[in-house]
Amino acid sequence: MDQISETINRIIEMAKSNMTFQSMEDSSKYNCTDCKDTGWIINEDGTCKRCKCYEKDVITRLWKNFGINPDEVKKLNEYAPYDELTKKARDKAINYIKNFEDIRQCKENSFGLFGQPGAGKTHIIVAIGAALLNMDPPVKVVYMPYLEAMKSLKANVQDEEYYIRLCGRYQMAEVLIIDDLFKDKVKNGKFIKINGQFIGLTEADMKHIYPIINYRYINNLPTLISTECTPDMLIDLDEALAGRLIEKCGDNMVVFNGQKYNYRMKKYEKVK
Repeated sequence: MDQISETINRIIEMAKSNMTFQSMEDSSKYNCTDCKDTGWIINEDGTCKRCKCYEKDVITRLWKNFGINPDEVKKLNEYAPYDELTKKARDKAINYIKNFEDIRQCKENSFGLFGQPGAGKTHIIVAIGAALLNMDPPVKVVYMPYLEAMKSLKANVQDEEYYIRLCGRYQMAEVLIIDDLFKDKVKNGKFIKINGQFIGLTEADMKHIYPIINYRYINNLPTLISTECTPDMLIDLDEALAGRLIEKCGDNMVVFNGQKYNYRMKKYEKVK
């Protein structure tokens, strides 16, 4: 324990001297003027704490692990609505960002976009997440692409320590984006069928996704959801799970029904 204490004190002293030296330099040289890019803040009592920029950097790296840079994603002003429903989705997203601090205190503090593939659902929820992450102070938004995350959880189920840490990252995130929820159950807006029977949630599926959604439901943590399932389809998959998701969204949700909301195909038709 004495060695640990000595090491911690040495780190604090190094941080102090580094910050003192850097404070004499032009603060405009730094990305973060609070910590001068050291990642540490010195408290009044002489102790150190991690700077908010460090926490944001950790979250940003997690996004990049899935191939998305939150500083380069399409913003909401790049989402072009073309009818009342798409305008409603954009306006709800803008309202969610502007009033997030109040919304997060409510029971209905999540945001969901359901239905038609190609409607720009991922664009909107990722734009919301990036906007929250870029606030000052940043909201710690964790990005979870459903298929990739489930594969990782299933692959590491035998490594209990790592599995708990990975699952906890999604369970306890300040805000969680679940992108393309249940993508492996749906194709072209319909349930995937084998021998005439649609693929429901298996015991293995529930083992990994239910603890995440249930924890966030119980602890009133906001979740941003995109899925090709409609609410009715979610209920068919698993009523209890669907109820938790839909209830938390409340009025912060939009359902896209029909091929007319396949924006990708609209652009293709224009080219033709």
